[in-house]
Amino acid sequence: MASRPARATLPDDSALLAMEEQWFEQHELATAYDDEIMRLGTIWRDESERLYQEALASEIQSGKYLTPEERWAAVAKIPECIEHDRLCKLQDVHFGKMEDLVREMWATPALTPEGRRAKVLVALRMLPDRWRGRDENADYGIRETRQLLIEFIGGEPGEQMRDQFA
Repeated sequence: MASRPARATLPDDSALLAMEEQWFEQHELATAYDDEIMRLGTIWRDESERLYQEALASEIQSGKYLTPEERWAAVAKIPECIEHDRLCKLQDVHFGKMEDLVREMWATPALTPEGRRAKVLVALRMLPDRWRGRDENADYGIRETRQLLIEFIGGEPGEQMRDQFA
C-alpha cells in the first residue's frame, strides 16, 4: 500500500486576525463615550477650580475655607461628576478586554505578513495619533520606525500599509 505524500501545512494566522478584529471592536466600545466624558470632565474640573478659588478668597478674608477633601466631596456630588464616573466605569470593561487581547496577541507568534500586519496595526493604534499620520507630517523618528515595522511585515500587507502613510 502506497502512502500519500504529506500535505504541506500553510502558516495560519487566523487566530491573530480574529484577535485584531476583537481588539478594534473593543476599542470602539471603549471610546464610545469619550466626547461626553470630556464634556462632563470639563464641567466638574471647572467647578473644582471655582471652589478652589473661592476657598483661597475665603481664607484670605476670614481664615475659614473648605479643605481640599471638602471641596472634592462637593464636586463628587454634582450630577456631571457622577455621570462622568459612570461612563468611565462602562469603558473599563472594554479597556480590560483590550489589554487581555494585546497580551494574547503579543504571546502568539505571527507566521505570515498578514499576522504581522495585524500586530503592527494594533500597536500603532495604541500609540499617540501622530504615529498614524501621513509620512510628510510625521517626525523623523516616527517615520523611520514605521518604515522599519512595514519592512518587518513584508509582502502585500506591508505594501498596503506603506501606501496608507504615503
